Amino acid sequence: MLISFTQTYGDDRSKLFEIYSNDKRMIEFKNMFDINYYSFHNCSPETVQKFKKLNKVKNTRYLNFTTDLEHYSVTIKKLKKILKKDGCTHFFFSQDDTFSNQNDNIDFKELLEYVNGFNENFMLNLSYGVDFINHKLQPDEIKNTFQVYHTSTSDFNDIGTRSMDDGTYICTIDMVEEIYDDVYTDEYYNIWECENYLNRKFSEKTIPRYILKDWIFKNYNLFGKTIYMKEQFTQILKDKGLY
Repeated sequence: MLISFTQTYGDDRSKLFEIYSNDKRMIEFKNMFDINYYSFHNCSPETVQKFKKLNKVKNTRYLNFTTDLEHYSVTIKKLKKILKKDGCTHFFFSQDDTFSNQNDNIDFKELLEYVNGFNENFMLNLSYGVDFINHKLQPDEIKNTFQVYHTSTSDFNDIGTRSMDDGTYICTIDMVEEIYDDVYTDEYYNIWECENYLNRKFSEKTIPRYILKDWIFKNYNLFGKTIYMKEQFTQILKDKGLY
């Protein structure tokens, strides 16, 4: 059972819905999943309805978290229960500002067949290409439309970047439990605290964090606290015909 999850926050990010609805490759990818959860965190009914009108992804189910007590990590805790109930085997995580990057030549069917070949202890990060780690690395697996490098959280840590962050990934359900442990869900409240905890945790503990040759999806920070590249990201999205 392939399940994806994306969550948006508040009412000031609805422009992302329009970009999402224009992203044909993201839509194509998600349409290969059995269930696509789209979650709303403290969003007005009007914002939810706007998304539903624009959404082109099949098999979408909607989650709505509206109380102050349902902070970010609580939504993840509830999501874990939903995934278990649904019989999830492989899980795709993306943010509401995650859109296509270098994926025109990727055969998504081939990619998901590769992912489905793993039953446990597997994560493929889709936000970074091999050049982010080391452009001299040789691929461990060569498929028809992509190449896989068997990197880990230690490789990210060794180059001085975050061993784990909120970048796009697909993994087996056992890795969901590995990442989002009780400390994550019970002791931290917002996405920045949670991400910092994951970085500390996986700076000391190594798990697979494979990457591909290309950066096939990317977080385009147009809203929130990290918008220092907003103009550049906006132009890239316009050039792609998404904005």
